[in-house]
Amino acid sequence: MSNSESFSICDLMAWLSKDAKMLGRPCRIFAVLGEHLQALGIEVDRISTGIAILDPNYHGEGLIWERGIGPRVRYFEHTPEMSESYNQSLWKRTTEQRRLIRHKFGHNDEYDRLKIVHELKEQGYTDYVAVPMMFSDGDVHGLAFASRSPDGFKDEDVTLFEQISAPLALICELFNSRQASESILNTYLGTRAGHRVMNGEIRRGDGEHINAVVAFCDIRNFTGFSNYLPDKALLQLLNEYFGIVTSRVEQHGGEILKFIGDEVLAVFPYTDAQSARIAAFEAMSALRESMADLASANARGFPDLPAIHVGMGVHSGRVFFGNVGGQRRLDFTVVGPVVNEAARIADLSKRLNQEMLVSQSVAEILNCCEDTYVGTYPLKGFPTPVKVYQAPELSRSCAFGPGNTAFLAFEKN
Repeated sequence: MSNSESFSICDLMAWLSKDAKMLGRPCRIFAVLGEHLQALGIEVDRISTGIAILDPNYHGEGLIWERGIGPRVRYFEHTPEMSESYNQSLWKRTTEQRRLIRHKFGHNDEYDRLKIVHELKEQGYTDYVAVPMMFSDGDVHGLAFASRSPDGFKDEDVTLFEQISAPLALICELFNSRQASESILNTYLGTRAGHRVMNGEIRRGDGEHINAVVAFCDIRNFTGFSNYLPDKALLQLLNEYFGIVTSRVEQHGGEILKFIGDEVLAVFPYTDAQSARIAAFEAMSALRESMADLASANARGFPDLPAIHVGMGVHSGRVFFGNVGGQRRLDFTVVGPVVNEAARIADLSKRLNQEMLVSQSVAEILNCCEDTYVGTYPLKGFPTPVKVYQAPELSRSCAFGPGNTAFLAFEKN
């Protein structure tokens, strides 16, 4: 339809109100929108949006479609540079004033001195229209159209841009709401668990039994730190530590399921003997790299913070992965004796002054029982003493070949 001479403004409005949202992500919608506007004879070369989002790392998401290039997404970080860029934009003016602003470049007025105008002029643009997009909660977000045509836009083009801002706002709000839900779930539950909840696993008991390598890691003498460190310093210490461990676990295909005080609970699921070896290898690699990163950070020195030393415990076996809790307050986690034993082994590592200890099942998976045996010790809550082992030095051959991760095994579950 976009290439048909009979395509009309009525067709465009009908498409926006009905079919556009069925295309999926806004990138595809804006690509088709650009084609439709061109089919109407409008010399639009660029469409862009700026929308505030709920995300721990970014305060906004932008989408830019350009003729001949297509759509792309960019994210706005919480940085002074990004704040200054926003201050130097027409979006700031149109959202604050809640009105359409049109600017033809080269008039040497206050708008011509803005950074965005300088950048677009250098790219050959001649005309720019910023339109406020109103969401149902009253928030205003940015929408803009730009042209490289020597004559720019016609007045009726500008009128149309204002007309289509309302259905576009509904579409963008729809996707923004879903993205916010995904972001919250992924941030607080983890990516895989968040995905399961988004897909409907929200009842108590929903989940499944899986096999996994389970790792616990906590800070030594954290109680002492928390008793004398100011709150701000204590939070900084936790964030440094959590950031290092989380980054390494995720790089190796694991999933962080919990921060419990100063403890981290991570899982590396597997399905068979080969993926178990891969999962154990990736878990060992992630935890060893975490310890190396913490040692490097300690060597550099944390301003006003003590050095961070940790104890780790690793076990493997069958666990329940899913929802547990009350009727209206659930937790998506792993539970079972394997989880409890991993936590107890982490406690034991502190008593034995070891950075990391692994269970017999993990040692057997990695075929290192003879070389790394530490001893047999009672664990609180377990009737029989258990054998524990030092974490082995690993080579890539331990994982049955390069390039595999526990994440691949997880996706099969």
